Amino acid sequence: MLKSVRRVDFVPGISTKIPDSFTAIVSPDAPTLVAVHGISRNAAEIATRFASHPQFRDVNIVAPLFERPKFGKYQQLLARRSRETPADEALFALLDTLKLNSAPHNRKFSLFGFSGGAQMALRMTILYPERVSRLCAVSAGWYLMPDAELAYPFGIGSGCPKPVQPGAFLTVPTTIMIGNRDTGVDASVRQEPVIVTSQGKNRLRRSRTWVKTINDLAAAQGKTPIANLITLENGTHDFGQCARETPLLDHAATALLL
Repeated sequence: MLKSVRRVDFVPGISTKIPDSFTAIVSPDAPTLVAVHGISRNAAEIATRFASHPQFRDVNIVAPLFERPKFGKYQQLLARRSRETPADEALFALLDTLKLNSAPHNRKFSLFGFSGGAQMALRMTILYPERVSRLCAVSAGWYLMPDAELAYPFGIGSGCPKPVQPGAFLTVPTTIMIGNRDTGVDASVRQEPVIVTSQGKNRLRRSRTWVKTINDLAAAQGKTPIANLITLENGTHDFGQCARETPLLDHAATALLL
């Protein structure tokens, strides 16, 4: 018997402030997963991978496509020019358009990101913990540190797009994944002293540093540590390779589904 495959639809943005997206919608009342691409902008592939996974069959899948001319530094939730829209505003507008977050019980969504998308997902969770039910961030190049002495986008100090509620994001169950082969340092791995000093030189070291920092912060506030680190054996900095050759999607299901 042939297995049914969920259809993934391309949904064009209805204005320049709303991104195009690839979606697999179950119903407006179903739980929603937002999955964010990296700089390769492979939103269609990400949507298709999640829609094809049996554990996500009852979940709305939304993979926005953040094109550079419209959404600037989407990873950092920053607009570079007046004609650009910050990615957080664009994502909320997209969900409103798709009518997936109108009911009060449905305002929260699970959030997945890979590489640059992981950076966006982490920042969304720290800035909007009331909207994110669970977070899974994979292969982030670097991390937003919960340090008010560091200016944004490195920390939550000056220049932060909105005030951060102290400790609020520490209640969001968080899974960080990184491939054990994702240790290269090339032009795509930023090496500013402010990052290297606080996080380390490569993605693997940075993921370990951030998880420890978050869990130490939670413990200091009397909260249960909520950040979990998973190392993907044979994983590289390639979503397709990780999806095919590692248990990335199985781990994501455990991390994102209640």
